[in-house]
Amino acid sequence: MNFALVAALLTVVASAMLMIHSDTAAEAVRRGIAICGGSVIPSLFPMMFISQYTVKSGAAELTGSLLNKPVQVLFGLPGVCGVVLLTSFIGGYPAGAKAAETLVNDGMITPEEGRRLANMAFCAGPGFAIGMIGGELYKNKSIGLLILTAQALSCIIIGTVYRFLSGKDVSRCLKKAQDDSSVTSPKNDAFVQAAAGTASALLNMCSFIVLFQIIVSMIELSGINDALGMLSLKAGMGNIGKWLLPCIVEVTGGSILSVGAGLPFTAFVVGFGGLSVHFQNFALCRSIRLHKGEYIFTRAMQGLLCSLTVWLAMKLPYFSRIEMPASVKVGGSQPVSFSQISVGFGCAMLVMCLMSVICLPSERKSVKL
Repeated sequence: MNFALVAALLTVVASAMLMIHSDTAAEAVRRGIAICGGSVIPSLFPMMFISQYTVKSGAAELTGSLLNKPVQVLFGLPGVCGVVLLTSFIGGYPAGAKAAETLVNDGMITPEEGRRLANMAFCAGPGFAIGMIGGELYKNKSIGLLILTAQALSCIIIGTVYRFLSGKDVSRCLKKAQDDSSVTSPKNDAFVQAAAGTASALLNMCSFIVLFQIIVSMIELSGINDALGMLSLKAGMGNIGKWLLPCIVEVTGGSILSVGAGLPFTAFVVGFGGLSVHFQNFALCRSIRLHKGEYIFTRAMQGLLCSLTVWLAMKLPYFSRIEMPASVKVGGSQPVSFSQISVGFGCAMLVMCLMSVICLPSERKSVKL
């Protein structure tokens, strides 16, 4: 397939749509900027700055020495990588990837270890999972805590799988990373470097958030969502097709729509993270050079692990007794009823996994987890 030709055609179509629907695009930009200023920057800036400062000041090495044994046994990585995992669990999606890149740039781990770390350090964070998913969407913070726990567990499982597939010697890799580091950042300049690095990372993130708000708006206007919804209805899968693209593209709006398909589907959406977040991580990890096919495949697997974990937890007495809200208003006044996991849900998950591998450029033909 000639991807240059496809890109050119998409550019022409996108330009035409933007000219015809300029007001909608402008509103999407305003919405994206509001999301950045209202939630993304306030929630992520403190944790991203702390993670940057921890690495730049040398505190990560000290903290990492306390985590050496468990991190090496579970993941086959230096103990300092445990700090990145904690940062990801607390700070949310892009914080872990940025911290992994910082470790690589400072010569504390190799680029290969950085790729493994960025692939596993992917978590929504308590603010999004407990605050928005649990508190706002499902009206029960225990649900948000369940999804956060499922995502953290999936990160540990993925990291352990990578450890046994890799089989690298940690001490030798760490020594090579330190030898390859030609420039060591001065510790007394850590505060300034951390602030500058955080500002640059957030600017990158916000540009993708605004861009994907426009993309979601254009997809909605194109009628693709309605067409997929009709197909899924005819296939006996409910209205899940109408939410498929928004859930794949952008995690915030996708999470809101996902409640109509039930809690396991929401867990998948949060575990997968959305293309907007993935492109943010690609931009933040330029020096690591993430393999996009492997990364997207790993995210799809993480989404499935989260979904499976939540589905199994719902069979336990405590979670089975939690009363779900009868409906959640999505996109206006139309109520969306909750439904249990179904064959249609499983088929949709399979479609997402296949799309994540097939529809990517052939940058890496063999996908490994």
